[in-house]
Amino acid sequence: MKNYIQCSTNSEKIGLEYPSRCPICGDSIMPRMVQNFKNLKINIYSFLFECPSCGKGFLSHYESSNEQEIYQTSRYNLLKCVNVFPKIPKEKEFDNSLKSISPNFCKIYNEALFAEIYGLNEIAGIGYRKALEFLIKDYCIYRHNDEEEKIKKLLLGQVISEFIDSSKILNLSKASAWIGNDETHYIRKFEDKDINDLKRFIDATVAFITYELISDEAAQFVNS
Repeated sequence: MKNYIQCSTNSEKIGLEYPSRCPICGDSIMPRMVQNFKNLKINIYSFLFECPSCGKGFLSHYESSNEQEIYQTSRYNLLKCVNVFPKIPKEKEFDNSLKSISPNFCKIYNEALFAEIYGLNEIAGIGYRKALEFLIKDYCIYRHNDEEEKIKKLLLGQVISEFIDSSKILNLSKASAWIGNDETHYIRKFEDKDINDLKRFIDATVAFITYELISDEAAQFVNS
């Protein structure tokens, strides 16, 4: 629902959508607007809101959408939200079967995710690449526990080629490794791929590995 108010700085009539979710507690809310002001030099509007659920304040930045709207015979300049603070990342949840064989992957992946959310894209890609290595090596150790020491010492590409039997996991992990390597090198080999493609391929790799782990669990249950 749009709210139509006057800006405290210059009495400009503005219309905007208030945030619908608290960035601190995560509840769906209709916040109370405490204060607003406009930085006239950079044309950014700042709004201090109070969450009715947790009682804490948060800040939202808006800018002009270059659109106007008539409300009760008055013309209002419409704003669009560009940022909300604080940014409190939410961890990506992984199945317990995956956590049991590769807890470090889950930890490193979420650290990379937090870096990405905070806008640290140059190190987020490196983090995802490291997470991939832990995922693949832990998965291969799970499948070939008698080769654990060898798998730990080999390069990721060698592990993928030598120890992964599933063609889908093989292709996904290889593609992930190629893009992940680009995130760590000075010159990129694949200019048409970026961190979003890396995440997509890693997430798909996780899905197939998790499927296998759950299938193994079901087989053990049935056979017992």
